[in-house]
Amino acid sequence: MARFLLLTVVLLALLAGTARADGGDDVRAAGSCGRGATSLLRLQGRDDGIEVRFRLRQTRGRGAWRITVVHENRVAARVTRKTTRSEDSFEVRRTIPDLPGSDAVVVHAWGPRGLGCRAAATLPDSG
Repeated sequence: MARFLLLTVVLLALLAGTARADGGDDVRAAGSCGRGATSLLRLQGRDDGIEVRFRLRQTRGRGAWRITVVHENRVAARVTRKTTRSEDSFEVRRTIPDLPGSDAVVVHAWGPRGLGCRAAATLPDSG
């Protein structure tokens, strides 16, 4: 059981997505999703805060998604979106405050039939 737990933790760490900085105040991270969905998280520093853009594409099935944006261990936004036959993807955009130091953002999404996604990125201190 301990080996299984350790293997699961290692796999989740590898699948969590690698964040990369594109110069300036822009960070992107691929999300970790179950089979049937893909996601991407983008954080961009702005004068009025940090723009969070979370894009999800559902490749199997359709239905309602519940999305939670967590900024520095506090819920910053809760959103519900639907995918349909004609619209298999959606994007959630929110502006959150730029706190002192680096800002960590995690987005969780729960979809139909227990399908889930998680994307995490840290925007370095701009000052």
